Amino acid sequence: MKVSEASAEIRSHWPFAIIAVIGAAFIFTNLGAGYLWADEGDTAVLASNILKFGVPKAWDGVTFIDSDFGARENDQLVMVSSPWVQYYVTVASFLAFGQNTFAARFPFALAAWMSILLVYFIVWQVTANRWAAFSAAVLLVFSVQFLLYSRQSRYYGLSMLFTCLLIWTFFQMKSLRNALLFALLAILLFHIHPIGIVPIGVLAIFTLLHRSFAPQRRSFWLALPAIIAFTIPWFALARTGYTENAALVPSIRDFFARFAQYSIECASVTPLVGIVALLLVLLIHHRQGFGFLSSREQDFLLVIFAVTFSYGVTMALTQRSAALWVTGIRYTSAIIPLVAMAAGILIAKIAHQRALVWISILLVLAFTTFGQITPWVLWADKNPDPENKIVALHVPQRIFDGLVATGPLFFVRDLFQPNPGTVTATCEFLHKNAAPGDVVITNYESEPLYFHTRLPQGMKIMKQDSVYEIAKRRQLPDYVFGVQHTRWVVWRFNWDDYLGIKWADVERRLLSEGAKISDVTQLEETAWENRENIHFHRFADHRYLFPQNEDLPPAHIFRVDWPAGL
Repeated sequence: MKVSEASAEIRSHWPFAIIAVIGAAFIFTNLGAGYLWADEGDTAVLASNILKFGVPKAWDGVTFIDSDFGARENDQLVMVSSPWVQYYVTVASFLAFGQNTFAARFPFALAAWMSILLVYFIVWQVTANRWAAFSAAVLLVFSVQFLLYSRQSRYYGLSMLFTCLLIWTFFQMKSLRNALLFALLAILLFHIHPIGIVPIGVLAIFTLLHRSFAPQRRSFWLALPAIIAFTIPWFALARTGYTENAALVPSIRDFFARFAQYSIECASVTPLVGIVALLLVLLIHHRQGFGFLSSREQDFLLVIFAVTFSYGVTMALTQRSAALWVTGIRYTSAIIPLVAMAAGILIAKIAHQRALVWISILLVLAFTTFGQITPWVLWADKNPDPENKIVALHVPQRIFDGLVATGPLFFVRDLFQPNPGTVTATCEFLHKNAAPGDVVITNYESEPLYFHTRLPQGMKIMKQDSVYEIAKRRQLPDYVFGVQHTRWVVWRFNWDDYLGIKWADVERRLLSEGAKISDVTQLEETAWENRENIHFHRFADHRYLFPQNEDLPPAHIFRVDWPAGL
């Protein structure tokens, strides 16, 4: 290709350049604003500990951090249940930008933005159709769930990027060089999150059963031993952590209920319903003599649908329905770009070079919720009890929010105004009133509280915790196990008994040891700072798109005074 032809080809993609810039603005604007929420705090604190010890230790000499009752640590108090890639990329960002909120989120935001570029490139390569590629990118950029994931100090952005890279590399994998690249991507994807093993398994099956993927068979199976060697042993290492956070399905009935709940979660934040409708339209057009999908497009969509289905099976096997209601699709965040690519291909195919049809379908899927399950279930219970229901739907507070995609509007508004919550208020209080070294006890979001204040935390390990004896043998300070030397207690009464301890128990222990307790301030309970799930995300001015229990008991900060000599 001549230079002039290449230049003309690049210029032909100018509409996508605009979308890429808009995506960058959405993802990076004021990225460091706001405090971390619980899961982000976990990433940031463990990354900080890597800077000290080279590995993600839960004990840094000041505070023990683990919200899973010590189930994630080995005998050296090194966190082993969550793969480490997300922590080490955060370390790299800390080295570049310092230990702050922006640095904690930046590498994941960058990965998410690169996912936009990759989605466009992949769809363009598969279809040779810029309309299809542009549609996929638009659906991704204007997905508020994608944007929320993108601005989290958590593995979501990496998972989206590397899943797309893995699948695209598989389609190109016909040489030893590509096989090595595929193996590297597969290993990294697993160590971003273990759910990454699902697309690897799906692709393995396709090499055996699908004729179109026969050329990839030899390269894939050459790469597989290396993938197994660097992934499967991790399951043995992290067994206790996964046991703590997984609940194997007890019956066929429960499996189908869980699968239905996962499908609801996917269809609530991606245009899955729209894709089904587009496929039906495409089949009708095909019978009427219109062009159908090319073999390459069919193979690509088949992989996307198989990965999506397999994610659902895996979640149904390992997660309770009520847990899926709370976590949504965060473990399988790669679903969002995969579904966007599928939708982009189908939109362009149905439009068949008719600009008005293309624009109309794209606008409906990007700026209304008619491609999701939401508008079709507005009759359902707005306040379901997922613990006592087979499946539970997410229904917006207002009918308007159930029809029009208002989430992106609130998201953009929040880029330019503060949205402080309970953690923010707590940290600001402690910055003003606590002395360096003051011991703090808290029962929720201890990770961000520690990251933002660096105050030692007490009562972190209880006798019933699996790590108790290990910590005792390692002679951690007394305050880690009890209330000794406590100066402040931040008690979030909305989560009283969350860690198996109630405020009444803490108060009793303090008083029994001679302490005086003063209730010095009450803080509004906002539940979370920067919750990643759109169904629970608090926008500025306490705005929620979906019903929440907003009558929450206030958080209290207690000052603890000890008699002289104690």
